[in-house]
Amino acid sequence: MKPILNMKRRGLKRGLRFVACLVAAVFLVAVPLEAQETPPANGNGALRVFFDCEGGRGMCDFDFYRREIPYVNYTRDREDAQVHVLMTSEGTGSGGQRFTLDFIGREEFVEVTDRLEVVTRANLAVEQRLTEVARTLAMGLLRYIARTDQVGSIDIHYDGAEHGEIAARPEDDPWNFWTFRLRANAELDVDERTESYELESGFSADRVTDALKLEFSIDGSYNRRLFETSDTTSVTSIRESWDAEGLSVWSLSDHWSVGTAFEVGHSSFGNEDLQLRVGPALEYNIFPYSESTRRQFNFLYTVGLRYHDYIEQTVFLKDEETLPHHRFSVRLSVRQPWGESYGFLTFSQFLHDPSKNRFTAFAGADFRIFRGLSLRLNANYSRIRDQLNVPAGDATTEEVLLRQRILQSGFEYGVSVGFSYTFGSIYSNVVNPRLDRF
Repeated sequence: MKPILNMKRRGLKRGLRFVACLVAAVFLVAVPLEAQETPPANGNGALRVFFDCEGGRGMCDFDFYRREIPYVNYTRDREDAQVHVLMTSEGTGSGGQRFTLDFIGREEFVEVTDRLEVVTRANLAVEQRLTEVARTLAMGLLRYIARTDQVGSIDIHYDGAEHGEIAARPEDDPWNFWTFRLRANAELDVDERTESYELESGFSADRVTDALKLEFSIDGSYNRRLFETSDTTSVTSIRESWDAEGLSVWSLSDHWSVGTAFEVGHSSFGNEDLQLRVGPALEYNIFPYSESTRRQFNFLYTVGLRYHDYIEQTVFLKDEETLPHHRFSVRLSVRQPWGESYGFLTFSQFLHDPSKNRFTAFAGADFRIFRGLSLRLNANYSRIRDQLNVPAGDATTEEVLLRQRILQSGFEYGVSVGFSYTFGSIYSNVVNPRLDRF
């Protein structure tokens, strides 16, 4: 055993030395290039803009925005921009999206900041949502263009007939803020020796207002895989699950929320013929909820009951049980011009036996070190002491390899590190999609 451990340690040391040498090489190249990369003149006096997008659902289509707003110079790094546009998004109660565009002035506009918002409906196509965001982006940039030599080339046109329709008032909503969704998916994958098909479906109903949020969903999946190990033998893996969830949240203030939640479900992998969770929750956000797209610092506490009806008898010789349970978690997320950071700490525990608990920590960050160089770090760790649903008896090799049932585990962790460095021209105005998928 010791020779194997020594080989692993030597391999790890070689890998660490390689990463260290690579990082050092990047810094040696980056430092002299950093000194050489100074923003050139604007040419035609066009505003230099760095568009920092976190839109989701295909909303960070950089080519689209460059085509719609071609009269500004787009830079590939915020250090070269006169205006840093930071776009974030969050879902609305009706299934749409609310996009927040923060305009952060730099250089001569360092004192000029602004924030605009645009809300898109759930049934809009991606191109329609992109168009609405691009229109808002263009309106926000006008404030800065008006202070440049380019202002003489800008003409503002307003069509009153097109934009004169009166918006519907909330009290005219025939659905009373309720939104419903149905989804289904079927997938088949076959070759000469294997066969796999998966069925998924779901339904959800949501009603979201400033004072009250109601959510309900039900989802199910069935997955079957067949592997021919020889001409006469085969192995079949089946996993099925379904669950229904409900949530009610009342807004007490701009920082406090209280709610109740329930979950009922079935999982062949988790050895749960039926499981039910129900209980209240209390949350406090240090920052106002209105700033949730840019920063959140939440403290959440939940307490309630859990009922478990197991498929197979567990290692604790239980066929079913009802247990009190509570959980405390802290979550932080910050998105700023220098990048973003995010993380959470969670501690959960069965109250009938405090030794049955779980602690989970996660932290991640994306940093812009300097012009062109970005660093991404992620780490997670879980200390697991609450697996009450593990079936008694040893798992077979097939069950382990095909992940057909849950296994006993005391911990899990993961770490990832990555960086990217880009150098060259500071502008990225040109759009050329030819042979993109070659």
